Amino acid sequence: MVSSIASAQEYCGTTGLMAVPTAETAEAGTFRGGVFYLDDHFTPDQLVCEGEKYNTGGYFISITPWSWIELSYACTLLKMHKSKDPDEPLGYYNEDRRMGLKLRPLKEGKWWPAVAIGADDVEQFIERWLRKKGGTYFQNAYIVASKSFIIGKQELSAHLGYRYFFNESNRNRRGVAGGIALRPGFYRNLRFMTEWDGVGVNAGVDVLLWRHLFLQACLVHGRGFTGGISYHYTIHF
Repeated sequence: MVSSIASAQEYCGTTGLMAVPTAETAEAGTFRGGVFYLDDHFTPDQLVCEGEKYNTGGYFISITPWSWIELSYACTLLKMHKSKDPDEPLGYYNEDRRMGLKLRPLKEGKWWPAVAIGADDVEQFIERWLRKKGGTYFQNAYIVASKSFIIGKQELSAHLGYRYFFNESNRNRRGVAGGIALRPGFYRNLRFMTEWDGVGVNAGVDVLLWRHLFLQACLVHGRGFTGGISYHYTIHF
């Protein structure tokens, strides 16, 4: 079975590896809130200012009301001229706000993987269909399967999915994405992971401390640091 110690994607608040979603979900009744830092190699290709990509950050909140559904709200800081006036200084004067949704229709069994479908920036799907507009920075939909294996005292999990980014500027990120994660037997709240995000390879580590404090750090495409910190709390009902 997939471990109940599900870990979050710090840039959007849903469970996953680093940039890659998984079919894992948090325990029912779990709330999360955190902040993150994003290297420019991590962000979508059209997130530019004056023709150049930039490092940024943001924050999120999320809830898992039941074990088969996750909801999140994330904001990423946007760099631009103050008041959009080219004579004003550059800074992080705006935010990209978006909602995420993940549904897990199939729970992992002994012989089959868990399967989940989801999307980021879900509120833009209706506008896209009505106005035929291109997707926003992070808007994508995905389907993913996850399976865990116990090897001695270690837990190894494998994740494979397909993502479709709607903005043409992100077409190089469309396609297969996936990765693996290892939880060592001496401390299951620790996780080592590597992934293919559709563009390059990321490697990272995260840990849940004192049942509530979650830390994640990763090296993006072998070039830049990305990471975050969040607080997790589960109400048992």
